[in-house]
Amino acid sequence: MKKGDLIWQQRMPGGACVYMGEVTKETTKYSPAVWTENDEPVLLVLHPTEGLIEDPSYYYSTIEDYAVFERRHLRYLLKEAGKVVPKWLQREIEKDESLR
Repeated sequence: MKKGDLIWQQRMPGGACVYMGEVTKETTKYSPAVWTENDEPVLLVLHPTEGLIEDPSYYYSTIEDYAVFERRHLRYLLKEAGKVVPKWLQREIEKDESLR
């Protein structure tokens, strides 16, 4: 990731964010740091409602990876409900899998 990239927050409140960089114990605005080594790397993220926050990277993915996940999740939900998976969705999933 590079500064300015859009990323997806996978925890509440969720949504699109702007990646602003990484934070270390030396550069955090908190003294002492409010996160542990298990949380590293920690990202500096601009969120539309939370503002500028420091958050562990495990809460984030690229927009593209999130879209791939959601397409697969939708297929799963449709199959579980006994519904037909639309051809357009199946084609998109096949395209996703061919790129992996």
